[in-house]
Amino acid sequence: MTSSSSGPQPATALAAPRTLRSLAWVVWGAVAVMLAACHFLVPPSHPVAEAVFYCLVSGGTAVAMAVGIRLHRPAARTVWWLLAGGQVMYVGGDVAYFVATAGGSTNYPVLANVLYLSQYVFVAAALVLLGRRRSPQRNTAALIDTAILAVAAAVLWWVFLIHPAVAAPGFSALDRVAATIYPVMDLCVLTVAIRMLLGGGARQRSYLLLLTFLALTLFADTAYGLLTLHGVYETGGWSDAVYLTSYLALGAAALHRSMRQVADPVEDRSGATLYRVVLLAVATLVAPVVLIVQNLRQVATSDLVVVTASAVLFLLVLTRMAGLVSAQRRIAMTDALTGVYTRRFLSEALRVESGRAARHGDLLAMLLVDVDHFKRINDTYGHPAGDQVLKEVAHRLREACRGTDVVARFGGEEFAVLVTGEAPDGLAALAERLRKRIAGAPVLVDGHTAIAVTVSVGAAALPGEASTEQLLVAADDALYAAKRGGRNRVVMSDPERAAAYAPTGSDSADIDRQIQRWTVMVGEALRCRADGPDVPATMVAGVCAAWALMRIGRPGYPVLSAEQARAELQRCRGVQLHPCAVDEFLALEAAGVVGTPESTAAPLLAATMVG
Repeated sequence: MTSSSSGPQPATALAAPRTLRSLAWVVWGAVAVMLAACHFLVPPSHPVAEAVFYCLVSGGTAVAMAVGIRLHRPAARTVWWLLAGGQVMYVGGDVAYFVATAGGSTNYPVLANVLYLSQYVFVAAALVLLGRRRSPQRNTAALIDTAILAVAAAVLWWVFLIHPAVAAPGFSALDRVAATIYPVMDLCVLTVAIRMLLGGGARQRSYLLLLTFLALTLFADTAYGLLTLHGVYETGGWSDAVYLTSYLALGAAALHRSMRQVADPVEDRSGATLYRVVLLAVATLVAPVVLIVQNLRQVATSDLVVVTASAVLFLLVLTRMAGLVSAQRRIAMTDALTGVYTRRFLSEALRVESGRAARHGDLLAMLLVDVDHFKRINDTYGHPAGDQVLKEVAHRLREACRGTDVVARFGGEEFAVLVTGEAPDGLAALAERLRKRIAGAPVLVDGHTAIAVTVSVGAAALPGEASTEQLLVAADDALYAAKRGGRNRVVMSDPERAAAYAPTGSDSADIDRQIQRWTVMVGEALRCRADGPDVPATMVAGVCAAWALMRIGRPGYPVLSAEQARAELQRCRGVQLHPCAVDEFLALEAAGVVGTPESTAAPLLAATMVG
């Protein structure tokens, strides 16, 4: 005899629970719709039956939530139990209200009020906990946006609901308290819901159903207050349909299988998207529009409140704008990949520090750090691995530098460190510390691939009266010396040699004229040749431009001799410049076709030639 419990279970036995979990929210929706239909189909002469069907829907929602928690077992069970507890309080309030008013009493029962208000406490606590789980990090921008929307809603509630109810004749003190406290509690729930909504993140089906419940409940509460205020509320009217629909959405939210991911952490959104800007613009216009409407109605009882709200909204908008400006400035001066400063920020910091060093007689020091064989890393491991290497190098640079140093991405795989008040000996020690820190441990990419990374460092320290161009050229010259010397080393620039790299005074007009001159000369020579490859004019212009920049110089770069310029063209041959264009240009230059540059910088060539 075999036991049915031994051995693998049939596939149908495993599929049944999965089907139940997938369709539970659909089953609940069908049952809730049927019960709600019965509530409206019962004749008004049977108020008890109406109340029973109504309570079956609201009470069934609490049961559906308990089943959903048991069925899906979410990590954030407390959130859902608090929502279920709030629904239980609401059912209790409904029962207390129907029992107290069954005998024809017109007084609102105190017990029902206590239970109804308890529901707000449970729901607000659940939303606060849910919002903290979804957005664990503080988001000041989202808080300000929430405050703007909440203040706008408060103006509408006060002018059109709270104040008219409080000032209406014939209301008892308890009615006035209820007319005030219920909108205030609605506003508190709305504020928490707005903060959660502005947090962004994935919008699961359960999350959308939960938002639907909140929106319909707040709308129904507001409608109930307005209808009661004007004496036109009737049991079984359309507002009851809104309440019942909100219960259906809450139960479906708990029974849908996506309820397990509702409380997962998300990345907060704080940017000024078009949707958010329009929403905030509408919110800020609420107070002045209400003031205009009240003046047209010749009702000035709430003018002070509306004007105060306008001032608060104005201050909140100014605070939000200041935050946006600060965020944009932070983005502009921070490299998106590595998190260090941008070259633009470095240039501004260099200008400021140069002036300070000149006034105080301090040294102005700069380190240029270049990742060795970075192209090989990209080619071997891929560009994502190369990006990870750059991030780690930037991180290690920040750790090894002082808090006052400016670490920036200079371009590509090159970084710069602006150091002030540092003596040459101390600068060399800092540069060596950076080199050892980066080469001390391989960079781990993809979680398991270790890449050995080294850097070449060029260091320069000049008196404060030296120009920033001289400092950059000196550090760049030292960096190239470190790379020519075998890489993974530090080279200090010679101060006397660095001082020779003064700006040539050549402007863009000089360079443009020389490029045009050489392009015409080389083009004519190529056209006169009967043999040789057909080199396009664009290729010739590119080589001529590179030759002009090297032979004439530009701010921040030295003037190269003809021999150095030829070597640089050979180095770029086939990499940045077409090999045929480089070969033809060098052949014509050797034949004397190109000639010397016609520039005011030409007399300075002898002072800046190297080798």
